[in-house]
Amino acid sequence: MELNERKSNILGAIIESYISTAEPVGSRTIAKNELFNLSPATIRNEMADLEEMGFLEQPHTSAGRVPSEKGYRYYVDRLMNRYKLNMDEIALLRTLLESKISEVGVLAREISSICSKMTNCTIVAITPETEETTIRQIQMMVVDRYTVLLVIITSASTVKTKQIAVSHPVERGFLNTLSGLLNQIIANRRVDEINIDELMAVKNTIPDYHELLQQMLIFVYECLDEVSDSDVFLGGVSNILSYPEYSNIARAKELLDFLEDEHNIKRMFKPLSTNKDIQVFIGSENLVNEMRDCSVVLSHYHIHDHQFGAIGIIGPKRMDYAKAVSMLEYFTKQLASGLDDK
Repeated sequence: MELNERKSNILGAIIESYISTAEPVGSRTIAKNELFNLSPATIRNEMADLEEMGFLEQPHTSAGRVPSEKGYRYYVDRLMNRYKLNMDEIALLRTLLESKISEVGVLAREISSICSKMTNCTIVAITPETEETTIRQIQMMVVDRYTVLLVIITSASTVKTKQIAVSHPVERGFLNTLSGLLNQIIANRRVDEINIDELMAVKNTIPDYHELLQQMLIFVYECLDEVSDSDVFLGGVSNILSYPEYSNIARAKELLDFLEDEHNIKRMFKPLSTNKDIQVFIGSENLVNEMRDCSVVLSHYHIHDHQFGAIGIIGPKRMDYAKAVSMLEYFTKQLASGLDDK
């Protein structure tokens, strides 16, 4: 349904006022806006029409109006002005993008932290899920004569470490030789491609270090299993509590309990299309019941035109959509080019 120019402008002004104040908006508030040369009575009539058309709601008979989900959707799709990031916000993003973080998990954690500060919303960052993850390299280092530090670097740029206690003293030269043998067998192979017979042959040549090899192999399989699934990082979880919409303790607890479970968060991203850069889900448009009092702005971030991960901004339906969308657009575009250079 298309609105005429006057109704569109009034609806936009009401929504932006409500986003800013969280207070129902009356006709006198809009009449004071220098963009309108209209009497409060005329504005009241227009607001009544917008309410009848389903774009506004009146919480109480004596109160002003608040946007409905339909009103928010119309605003996001047709009325929202583009938000221009200020220099401080751009500097925050560039600090992260120029840090050349190579591990995806660390990058996702930093994404969620910085974006939560910029939006005062809760941020979700998800790393890619892949079934093609391999071990890129195994390194072994001497901590002391009876302790070995195992370092595993995966093809997803994840770094995993584990200290292993051994019953026989070890030397650096021995570990270098062992690492070389194991890398020949394991490096750049998926779990189903690792030759168990070759591993057992190595194990049989060093009977004094069966325990070391056993723990190392268990850790290799654990790492491959772990990094093949996507990781979830949350930033600014408590930000949501600063909004008056979540002053109800029971309501806030329900949302926080939901966000504690990574499987719940991943469900939020299921309807996200790979063909669109940014998608906005308002209230009941969210397929997850627990999120139907929230709005969520979601986006994939890409590297070399392949899906690389996802990021989401969670806030009340009264969230600052213009800022959230502009920030994600800038961030995902710059992040893609930044990752390309890593």
